Amino acid sequence: MLCRIGVGILGVLIAASAAPWAYFSLNHFGGFDWGLMGFELITMLAGIYAILLAMGKFQSGWAIGVTAISGAVLVALVFGLYVGFIMAKQTDFPSLAPLAKYTLLGRLAAIAGFFLFASIAVFIRNKAAFPFIIKSALCIAPVIAAFALMRFDIGPGAWINNVLNTPAGTGATSAVLSITLGLFFIILVSAAGHLLIRAYECGRPEHLENHS
Repeated sequence: MLCRIGVGILGVLIAASAAPWAYFSLNHFGGFDWGLMGFELITMLAGIYAILLAMGKFQSGWAIGVTAISGAVLVALVFGLYVGFIMAKQTDFPSLAPLAKYTLLGRLAAIAGFFLFASIAVFIRNKAAFPFIIKSALCIAPVIAAFALMRFDIGPGAWINNVLNTPAGTGATSAVLSITLGLFFIILVSAAGHLLIRAYECGRPEHLENHS
């Protein structure tokens, strides 16, 4: 019950966070920004779907549904707010930079919350899901750590940024590093997703019967 309430609250916050950016996309940036509007609508719909899940409208595959919401919010966040505004327009509209920053961080926190509530709900139903959840977390942790180190230019992240961004690293070294990191991240994210789905499958009725 608490997990459903948590997902519902996050759904409300996610949907509400899309409202100002949908409004800004109408004419604030010199015309209708259909890209940002589209991704903000996806975010809003994901929030509404989370509310419906919390209300018990969809009983089967609840945890996987919550995970799907997280994926939709993440994709919309990357290609909408991050690429569409922070990277493309933020320098021209500095007054919106704080709102963009806190919206970005808030949605990332909400995504983590969705995963947390889904994992707890499955674990309560079937403790056999626990090893899969832990393995999934161990797979995704290096990816999060790498992005954080690169974002804040700390330690190995600073070295990676230096190789990728300096003229000395624009040739073969940069290409090899980019491909290696890309493959590394793809493999880990894929493994984490697979393990998480395996964990959530443990909450399905047939698995509960087998487990009992």
